[in-house]
Amino acid sequence: MTDTARRNRRLLIAGTAALAALAIVLPVLGVLLAPGVLQKQQEQNSAVATTTTPPVYTIKPLALRPVIGAFVTTPEECVPPPPTPPDQPMHTCDILKSAVYDLEPEALRLQLVDVDSFLNPLTNKQLVQVTMTTESARAFADYTTAHIGQQVAFVRGGVVVWAPKITEPINGEVLQLSGDVTAEQAGDIARMLRDES
Repeated sequence: MTDTARRNRRLLIAGTAALAALAIVLPVLGVLLAPGVLQKQQEQNSAVATTTTPPVYTIKPLALRPVIGAFVTTPEECVPPPPTPPDQPMHTCDILKSAVYDLEPEALRLQLVDVDSFLNPLTNKQLVQVTMTTESARAFADYTTAHIGQQVAFVRGGVVVWAPKITEPINGEVLQLSGDVTAEQAGDIARMLRDES
């Protein structure tokens, strides 16, 4: 085969390959460049954007009120108070009806996501464990940092459910409330924190 024939053959092969490539590329470009196709593609891409829906909480927010004073009382003297607006002081009893509290207006509302009671095997004491949202945990940490040495009351349904003294900043989403309570009382506290009953 002569040099000219080889060159012509190479040119023929290259031309055929170029035509084959154009036969593949041109229909694709035609579809992509057709009116509205690119716009539809952009609309589909923007429709894929995720939307976040806020979580649905089954537990109502828990009111936090600073304690002005607390006094020992008897169950007969614990009369449920009338509904008190969040911005007003409150005079009410605790869940055990053993103390009456004078409380300041609400300082904070905590969104709880879980409440449970159980026996701590290490201390042999009943615990009520409360889990908050990240936002509530942050707000509670800020509050406890600023109010060390003060007493605060967790109030649900016009009743003081728990009234701890803040001894140090409390960080984290999980709180463990402990004290001299029976398993039945711990269960009542947990139930009250969950649903006011």
